[in-house]
Amino acid sequence: MATLTTDTYRDFTVQQAVAPGATVSSITTTATTHDTSRAVYVGVSDDYDFYVGGAWVKFANTNGGSILPLRASGARHNSGSSAPDAGDIVFIY
Repeated sequence: MATLTTDTYRDFTVQQAVAPGATVSSITTTATTHDTSRAVYVGVSDDYDFYVGGAWVKFANTNGGSILPLRASGARHNSGSSAPDAGDIVFIY
């Protein structure tokens, strides 16, 4: 089984869990070792793979401008498995 990154949200209280994100990071590599996100902002519509729970999961036809309530530690374009460009995928922490 793949090694998971630190999930700082797993043991949050209800008050901490519903608080808005405080920092963001534009994902520009295919690494699966980013800190686990609180949510994911999709800047450009496309098919994306997100690394969740130790496996890549395809999200087809993801709309630009969407915020996905997803705890992911990696992201890539589904076609060709290339890294997203700056602003395509933004992890919210």
